[in-house]
Amino acid sequence: MMAETHTKSEVSTTTTTTTSPTYASPQKSSGISLCLEYFKTGPGIVKLVELFLGILCMACAAPAWTKGTHWFLFVVVTAFVSTTLWCFIYLLNLKSAINLPIDWLLTELILTAIFAVLYIIASIVQIISTVKKPRPPSRLKPFYLLSGVFGVFNMITYAIGSFYLYRDWKDSHPHSSFSGSVLKRNP
Repeated sequence: MMAETHTKSEVSTTTTTTTSPTYASPQKSSGISLCLEYFKTGPGIVKLVELFLGILCMACAAPAWTKGTHWFLFVVVTAFVSTTLWCFIYLLNLKSAINLPIDWLLTELILTAIFAVLYIIASIVQIISTVKKPRPPSRLKPFYLLSGVFGVFNMITYAIGSFYLYRDWKDSHPHSSFSGSVLKRNP
């Protein structure tokens, strides 16, 4: 009898400890779930602006007459497809559903920074190829120039997205390999 009351008291103390306010976040669920809250945050809004400006860039530079416009559309479409995939990853909460050894934030940071650099190069090429070459028809020149300007705005948006991602990555990795003791030991 004494052993039975002892086990009952242990059970009651363990249930009291488990009802403490430590709550696991629902992000660690094992399945795919719809997550619209991400698009209400700053990085989520930046992603939607990137998609919107990408659509404007594609619409203005759609009939490609010059090699510069071909390069510009390649960069715009590649960035658009990549950003759309990242939006679906965040929308369906796939980062927590897929168990791969990937640093998701670092991967997205590198990709977004690369697209920011490619966007500024492609926008400069687009504007120069429109102004210098007589090849595009005169009716398309204003649209080509406008696509280059939208490309500059989208580069700024990708740079802002890179800043948000770098800040989030730095917060999640307080001791990164870039500021380790290895760098301090070498003169």
